Amino acid sequence: MIEQAPRAAREFHVGPAGDRWLLMRDLSTGQPYVLHRPTDEPEVELDLGSFLVLFRGQERIGLMQLIASLLPDEAALNDGAANVVRPLKFMSRWIAGQPN
Repeated sequence: MIEQAPRAAREFHVGPAGDRWLLMRDLSTGQPYVLHRPTDEPEVELDLGSFLVLFRGQERIGLMQLIASLLPDEAALNDGAANVVRPLKFMSRWIAGQPN
């Protein structure tokens, strides 16, 4: 039997046919990747860069929403919460829609 490395997972999309998309992290290396579990085919692992380039549908939207949910919300930023990373002031002029 092949021993697999320990992994952490968060499901971010279930397709209409029941296939599942998960954000995974290999706990031994720390590397994140996407795991696709089709209903009737073998699992497929994709690195994050490949997934974001290749997919534009609901799967990609689901991953982006999961990533956004891991970041602090605006209220936490305004309350001065500890351990919150704030954007650098000089960077805001390079991001569309951000005030200078």
